Amino acid sequence: MKPGRINILFLISYICIAGQGQALLDRYIPIPPQELSVEQFLYHIEDITGYHPAYSSAIVENKRLAIWSDSLKVRELLDTLFSNVELQYIVRNDQLILSPQSKSLFEQNQIKLTGIVLNNKNSKPIPYANIFVPYKSMGTISNFEGRFELVVPIDPKIDSLVVSCMGYSEESVMSLDFLRGPVEVRLNPYRFQIDELIVRPTDPMQLLRGMIANKEDNYPNKPEMLTAFFREVAQQDDKYISLSEALVDIYKTSYSNEDNDLIRLRKGRRGSNTEAAEVVNFIVEGGLYNNLQLDIIKYTVNFLDPEYFRNYEYNYVRQINYNSRQTYIISFLFKRNLDIIGFTGKLYIDVASLALVRAEFAFDEESLRYAQSLLVRKVPKSYRIRPKYGKYEVEYRMYGGKWNLSHARSEVALKLRKKKDRKETGFSSQFLASSEFVVTGKTVGDIQKIAYRDASKPRDVLYEQVANTDAAFWGNETVILPEEPLSETIKKLKIEQIKTDQSYVSSSGKDE
Repeated sequence: MKPGRINILFLISYICIAGQGQALLDRYIPIPPQELSVEQFLYHIEDITGYHPAYSSAIVENKRLAIWSDSLKVRELLDTLFSNVELQYIVRNDQLILSPQSKSLFEQNQIKLTGIVLNNKNSKPIPYANIFVPYKSMGTISNFEGRFELVVPIDPKIDSLVVSCMGYSEESVMSLDFLRGPVEVRLNPYRFQIDELIVRPTDPMQLLRGMIANKEDNYPNKPEMLTAFFREVAQQDDKYISLSEALVDIYKTSYSNEDNDLIRLRKGRRGSNTEAAEVVNFIVEGGLYNNLQLDIIKYTVNFLDPEYFRNYEYNYVRQINYNSRQTYIISFLFKRNLDIIGFTGKLYIDVASLALVRAEFAFDEESLRYAQSLLVRKVPKSYRIRPKYGKYEVEYRMYGGKWNLSHARSEVALKLRKKKDRKETGFSSQFLASSEFVVTGKTVGDIQKIAYRDASKPRDVLYEQVANTDAAFWGNETVILPEEPLSETIKKLKIEQIKTDQSYVSSSGKDE
């Protein structure tokens, strides 16, 4: 097995409970007349049938029970033992796997993979790690706590997962562990060493021009329909004040033309954790289209535009192993005293294809004074706002022989100040707005362009487009798991939603 792949082996024959599995589950076995623990009943099943139960200890309750029956089917006994847990019974070779999967997923030929990504050195969670099926468009990212969920079809072609994060090696995990329950994936910090005879001084300008020249070969040249999960979060003085999430369709036009992409909101939800007095009616640039603009191969920024190369200093940093591929790192620094907006950051360029596979960049500190109009769309009269930073990242992933947009994230910090007047006291606070999306699915071939009337508009504000729903809102869709403070906020919504909606309307002057 190759390093870095978590072998799942979701072959139809693997999890099918027909044939041999059905026969085992319908087999009658004698029931002991005495009171036993759950684990003792499982040992009893193994003694009688020869099949070893494989399960997570998290599903086993610490209880003892007596079953007043001479005999039961294996399935009936398991249903009795785990009446409070939804399980699917999977027979593989000599194992009886008790898998905490929902019946609705199984009936749709799908299975949910859950887990947490940790640093093996200090056991700390690794946020924003990529978890995806190789050569497919299915994937997700870990949240700030390192947790992830991914729904995949039961398909013999889907036999592995890849978990990757910059600066870490990749570890293998047995497929059986995913079926038992959440998997703990531990990654080791990784430094890639290259022989000095292989690494030669590299001209960064030559690499950048090669990347631009190879654009049409490296990125999709036909329209695609992407499914993506999008989230916006707002904080004020380290307190979460709002959360908006949405599942969207993206009609992605070819990278070889200048047509804009279109976005259709499929479903969404929102929440707020503020009192009316705390609501400040200004809007930070973000939203669906702004994040999509982070596809800097499609929507060029000036540090990738040859006409602006003279305004930057580019340096070759080193060559690393990134997502199991040799990758150049190019740093760039904006030259000061120029009346244009500039950025600083790093570009990651694939050695073999010269494709841009990742970019990390931020507004140059001096450029922030010009950037307010880009970062803030609406400011109330009595407030003064000063941008502190705006930083961004975008990532592309190889499948189908092309580099595809995979993940984008933005984070904007602002210093907010209100002057004191006769009627109100002044105050100052820090406002942080972050947004990100991850592509979770892709359709090619015979696809229909999103109709203009169904498409979101660039000026739309996600918070105003979505409303809260019940706990079963997302169904079987693959989503980014919320960070723990945000999930706690969502729990409060059932109590606070009416009050929150009223406060938002009164402050913004807009009806929902």
